[in-house]
Amino acid sequence: MSKSRIISFILLAFSSAIPTLAQEASWFKRNHVIDDLDVAFTAGTSGLGIELSTPVTKWTNVRVGFDGMPQFHLPIDFPISTYADGKVSDNFDKIKEMMYKITGDEMKEQVEMIGKPRMANFKFLVDVYPFQNNRHWHFTAGFYWGTSKIATALNNVESSSTLVAMNIYNRFYDRMKDYPYTDEPFFGDVYLSEETYNEFMSYGRMGIHLGDFKDGKPYYMDPASNGTLSAKAFVNAFKPYLGFGYSGAIDAAKRWNVGVEAGVLFWGGAPQIILHDGVNMTKDLINVKGKVGDFLNLAKALPVFPSISFKISYSIF
Repeated sequence: MSKSRIISFILLAFSSAIPTLAQEASWFKRNHVIDDLDVAFTAGTSGLGIELSTPVTKWTNVRVGFDGMPQFHLPIDFPISTYADGKVSDNFDKIKEMMYKITGDEMKEQVEMIGKPRMANFKFLVDVYPFQNNRHWHFTAGFYWGTSKIATALNNVESSSTLVAMNIYNRFYDRMKDYPYTDEPFFGDVYLSEETYNEFMSYGRMGIHLGDFKDGKPYYMDPASNGTLSAKAFVNAFKPYLGFGYSGAIDAAKRWNVGVEAGVLFWGGAPQIILHDGVNMTKDLINVKGKVGDFLNLAKALPVFPSISFKISYSIF
């Protein structure tokens, strides 16, 4: 077959397909199937985001996008306690003076941790418009999928020397607690007197009294072996979503729209807040006081995550 005949055949086939393509395009347009594409910028409790949306039937619209929460810092102060035999003592000043002589660093009466909330999720949502004569209202179902670790907390740099001194002192105290001071020399040929030993033991250990275990025993948080304090909050990575919203055009051509939406993310129950020593604050502790207690009570009260978002969108075609 010559080249001219091949070209003629292709043109003939294409011209024959044009009516069919036109009919298909007309059907898509009549049924509002992928006849529009919107891009939107969103802001809400789940963060800042961007999404694309298009209709797939007269009744439904599909949205895909990404939400990310900008990082911000929440400082939290923790007072240091001294305790012996499970009872709080008031010997911090004595220990502070002793540790200054040993380390040359002055301990502070409290340490600070910096909380950093963080969430980032891909989202796939389907909007249903129940009122064809009023396409402002919609109901939405879908899912968010992304990070399971939604917050972290770590002590600030200024607290590091205090935490290291706590570890040094506590290890020394634990060693001394079982030390046979009458039988073995403390150093060289120097023996500790019973009076000196008893005085040191009366100082007690140091720790951060966050709260109590469910059996009533107080929980004192010690620094990790590297002299740090840390915590992490976890939820499910896959988060089903239900919501409803309203949107409307703000220009005559109806290309610019604004909207608001409210719903809930089912993220697997109350967030699990795990400390560096493995204690689960959500499940293991009660009577947590102060700002930490407020955060913990809020976390326990959120088996689902409330989502409120505002958006502005533009119709590309």
